[in-house]
Amino acid sequence: MKKGTLLDIKLTGFNLFDRGKVRDIFEVGDDLLVVGTDRIFAFDRVYPGGVPGKGEIVTALTVWAFKNARGICDNYIVSARVDDFPPSLKSHADLLRGRSLLVKKVTPIRLECVVRGFLYGQAWKAYRRGETFWEEKLPAGMKQAQELPRPIFTPARKKRSGEDENIGWADLKLLLGEEEAEELKRLSLRFYRRLRRDWEKRGFFLADTKFEFGLLDERVVLINEASTPDSSRFWKINNYRPGHIQDSWDKDILENYLRRKSWSPGSPPIPISDYIRRKMEERFRELVSLV
Repeated sequence: MKKGTLLDIKLTGFNLFDRGKVRDIFEVGDDLLVVGTDRIFAFDRVYPGGVPGKGEIVTALTVWAFKNARGICDNYIVSARVDDFPPSLKSHADLLRGRSLLVKKVTPIRLECVVRGFLYGQAWKAYRRGETFWEEKLPAGMKQAQELPRPIFTPARKKRSGEDENIGWADLKLLLGEEEAEELKRLSLRFYRRLRRDWEKRGFFLADTKFEFGLLDERVVLINEASTPDSSRFWKINNYRPGHIQDSWDKDILENYLRRKSWSPGSPPIPISDYIRRKMEERFRELVSLV
């Protein structure tokens, strides 16, 4: 992987279709080109600076995960190989290699399909307050980061800015219709179980993760990313300590640092230490080295 930090993508002659927190998307004929930058984000907001090579890491992990979903769900990727891209992109090959996907245009389903295997993050906070934003009732007396009796599906509505909004199962069925809601839940739970099994073979718990789906010719397909430090929580099995904040191999590294510094999302950015940036880069590269 190339060193250096790439925060913005400029492709002369191609229209910018959309810009997300991490990915820049361009129109290429009837398809789209999704390019992973090295941008970082915290609490659903882009944070200044980046992590060298992060776009390549996220892209490689997504390609691996989507291949892993074979037999569960198709995806929207046309090719991850720059050599397969249209000739019009040839002059940008060095920039795009390893960090871009040529994908089909789909109708995105504006939903974060979150699956949790452990009681952590928002779910832990809600559980302590006696609230739930999920379908299933959990046992009393659970600890922070404790493994759940079985994985739970906790969807959220995607927003263009700010935190996504958790949505209850009954409301989800009203929003999408019962058949589509059930299909997204079934696909998400199956994919999570497969990925969790494979990460455990590599020494990590996949504590929770999110998937995104779209419609292509009326079929549900995987889109965006999967099994990345931006979309998932990874804990090393040998370090796991239920009842405590976990040592993370994901974007929680940055978010935990900002919490310790008493930073809030509405405040001006504060400097991130070189140690934290190096830690993120080293741990993200460790994850991709395993697939």
